[in-house]
Amino acid sequence: MSRTKKTRRITDIMPARKADKKPEQPKLGGGKNRKPTRYELDAKAREEKKKRKHKGLPTGSRNVDPAEQKKAVVKEVKDPRIGSRKKIPLMVEFVNKPEKGQTIKPVPLEEYKPHLSPELELEQLENNEILNQLLDEIEAGKTLSAKDQKFVDECLDRIDELMTELGIQDEDEDNGDALLRQFETMDINQFR
Repeated sequence: MSRTKKTRRITDIMPARKADKKPEQPKLGGGKNRKPTRYELDAKAREEKKKRKHKGLPTGSRNVDPAEQKKAVVKEVKDPRIGSRKKIPLMVEFVNKPEKGQTIKPVPLEEYKPHLSPELELEQLENNEILNQLLDEIEAGKTLSAKDQKFVDECLDRIDELMTELGIQDEDEDNGDALLRQFETMDINQFR
């Protein structure tokens, strides 16, 4: 037969133990400023010592705090957007080497064309200091490098395109042709 622990429940029939009794505090008159007696101080000290001695939680797994049980059971709901199960390589294994059908497509470079009105672009080309300096060097008879010559040709071609687009005639060419025609058709005998 298993043994069971006998407990003593306090009822009206049974006499109370000394430990179960609470010490009675004699109430004496005298107000708040009354000094406690030696007997009262000793009783108070015994009560505080008893409280300090039995400070703590009861032993055993049956005496677990129910609030802590609820905390342990509740799981945090994870956000499925955070984290990934797919492994990501930390280092790129292939550089310019296709691996198992993987190729890197070259990115086509698009030429940047400024979207200016033709008048503004023509004005900028005519006021370009580098172009004017190179044209002065050509007039002075200096030879330009291939890169500079290419730049001058591109700029002059663009100026011609813009002038034809805007319907502007080059004044120098018109005057030169008109003077040449006038000279050829002129009668030289008038000046004798």
